[in-house]
Amino acid sequence: MVSIPFAEAISKLPVAELQHTIEEFVRPVSRRLPDVRLQRIVPLAVQGIVSSESPVITQMAQGIPRAEGSVWAVAKRFYRFLGNAHFTTATLNQGLYAVGQRTVQREDPEYVVVALDPVNFEKPYTHALDGVSVVHKSTPPDLQGHARLTRGYPAVTAAVVNTCVPAVTYAHWFSYTSADFVSENREVQQAIHTTQALLPAYQRRFVMDSGGDDKKIFAWLADEEFVIRACHLERLVEVHNAHTDQWEREALEDLVAVTLWQAEFGTQFHHAGATRQATLQVGWYRLRLPDTHQPLWAVVYYEAAIDRTTVLLTNVPVTKPKTAQQVYRDWRLRGRIEHGYRFDQEQGLDVEDMRVQSRQAMQRLFVLVLLAAQFVFHLIDTWPPAAVTWLRRLGGKLDLMIDRDGPYLVLRGLAALWQALVTLSWAAIEPFPHRLFAPG
Repeated sequence: MVSIPFAEAISKLPVAELQHTIEEFVRPVSRRLPDVRLQRIVPLAVQGIVSSESPVITQMAQGIPRAEGSVWAVAKRFYRFLGNAHFTTATLNQGLYAVGQRTVQREDPEYVVVALDPVNFEKPYTHALDGVSVVHKSTPPDLQGHARLTRGYPAVTAAVVNTCVPAVTYAHWFSYTSADFVSENREVQQAIHTTQALLPAYQRRFVMDSGGDDKKIFAWLADEEFVIRACHLERLVEVHNAHTDQWEREALEDLVAVTLWQAEFGTQFHHAGATRQATLQVGWYRLRLPDTHQPLWAVVYYEAAIDRTTVLLTNVPVTKPKTAQQVYRDWRLRGRIEHGYRFDQEQGLDVEDMRVQSRQAMQRLFVLVLLAAQFVFHLIDTWPPAAVTWLRRLGGKLDLMIDRDGPYLVLRGLAALWQALVTLSWAAIEPFPHRLFAPG
């Protein structure tokens, strides 16, 4: 008797469409696994992470309809997958990168802007977990508002950020204490090489924050385009004097202090739901490094309204204002990888709440969380706008002008949808015992 209303309810939900979308999205990952049973785990794991908004295995299992088995049975499948010796973690990474390749090929930008960024994931109460390290965290700060040292795990990721759907080209969750760790710079170098191998047909422009202001990274990117925010303004550089056609050695900070503004342009900054209009003045210098003579350009941007100066180092020839403006816009795109981290953490998928014990399991779960996050963005980009709005309304959209139609509402809508399926499937298998509440 319960199967009839169950079927009617299911017919009103986008079950088939969602199932098809998630299976097609994860296919580059699942097809690399050696067994059909293992292949089946990948879409279930992504579904479990999204439906529970968590990488905790039991919560992931609770978000799977009971037709797949009990919570304990599904949880055991997930645990066995994370520890399975018939494939390597590198296999999952290769699948994740293939998903990114497919995204870039579908959107086909003129060139790709790749954000390289180290990030630290915090596990503050961990003492004896496999490979736990001491990491530097600035968010949230300590009671004095400063960055702090805490226990956790470092990671390095690279992602194409000028596509509608972020495309991960490198992701490695590692440990400072493991035998295979060399240095964080080596991780950055590996991210560069992997991105080059994945996207050989595209012009690549790498963008980094001040952590990339390092001569070794400049050398690794000599054959690529890059834009990196300068932090070592005290360094000596050789600046080209166009009047004498000679190279003169100066401190970079002295050049910044006497910059001749050659143009200005307007831009917008978005933060916490507010938009601020700004006017930036820009000037540039042709430089080279004293030891290697690697050619660089220092582009200086100044916002007078708040007295803020930003210095970018690039090997893109900056000879006109339009190029200086495009360099700045590309560098600002690196903020999208920060938004991605916030979606993976905090009020999104809560990646730091992993409760597995081995580093291999953490690394595999990290890949699955990144895959789940990309799935949400992929669905937003590929489903009809009316279908995405339906999910946002299910997730709590208020239909007011102040609504921010970001990925969080879609995530909440997907979670609500899958939880409804869990409830309906459980009620169909084991109806609630109403008779126990009958009077008398």
